[in-house]
Amino acid sequence: MAHYLRGIVFGALLTGATLSSGWYAWQQIQENQTLQQTQLTTKAALGPKTETPQMVASKAVDYAFTNKKMYLTFDFGKNWQQVPATMEEFFGGDFSGQPQNQLLPDTYQMTITRAGLLIVKDHKNLVWLETTDQGQTWQESVIFKDISGIRNYKINFLNKGFVAAFVTGGRVMGQEGYQIATSHDDGQTWITAQAKGLDAGPLMTDAGFLDEKLAFFARKTELLVSQDGGKTFTPSTIQVPERYHNIFIWPEIPTKDSKKLSLLVNQGDAGDYRGGLVKGLFESEDNGLTFHFVAEVQPEEENVG
Repeated sequence: MAHYLRGIVFGALLTGATLSSGWYAWQQIQENQTLQQTQLTTKAALGPKTETPQMVASKAVDYAFTNKKMYLTFDFGKNWQQVPATMEEFFGGDFSGQPQNQLLPDTYQMTITRAGLLIVKDHKNLVWLETTDQGQTWQESVIFKDISGIRNYKINFLNKGFVAAFVTGGRVMGQEGYQIATSHDDGQTWITAQAKGLDAGPLMTDAGFLDEKLAFFARKTELLVSQDGGKTFTPSTIQVPERYHNIFIWPEIPTKDSKKLSLLVNQGDAGDYRGGLVKGLFESEDNGLTFHFVAEVQPEEENVG
């Protein structure tokens, strides 16, 4: 059973009414939400296969937007198939600055045998829309329902059919709530994670699973780790040397090799140390509970795995 999204910090009395209404709406996200076993819905593709926009594809499987419609190609642009969703659904959430011809990072997967993307339906439902026959038919799988004020979302594909999805919403005065769901059948059905310890708080900056058990959640200056598949989260301890205390402040999502985890910590939005691009490299040998400093790294050195 999913837990309450708790703990939004209420601001001054002047903004109390706004905070209360935002938090109330977010709490309506399935207080007693049961496991989501989502049904697939088959949808006919919009537009005939012969409809071929005059667009150039840079790779075999590619996408393009034209006339407020999205198209996929699986043959370097020889044929295009329209995706059955609207621009509003493609760019739902708080992404007003996002170019309307580029999908959001970590919201889609495209291969010759399977293509899919996250869309926001009815301003409140996060849905995985996919085709396994190169656009002839489409299926929808609802991941999260009745999320008030969706702001950010992403999907994370691992191996053996394991997929994880994240959504945030109910933003009020720099605070928001979070939900995590996982799938063991390539996104056909979803189970909402308990995520105890991941109470509502600062805005999510990144999130991801490294395997079926190990997950991380970054919210500005804080990194939380789960070692039980998202059931519980605890803060990671990042041992930043004193000389870097006000420089390396925003942790990203770690990468993993056979012996350790590697973590990059950037300078945040206003960093100006050595041009603001240098990051701190940290490593962990206890599966993300603690990270110790290793070195400064330049952007071209970021491939630390």
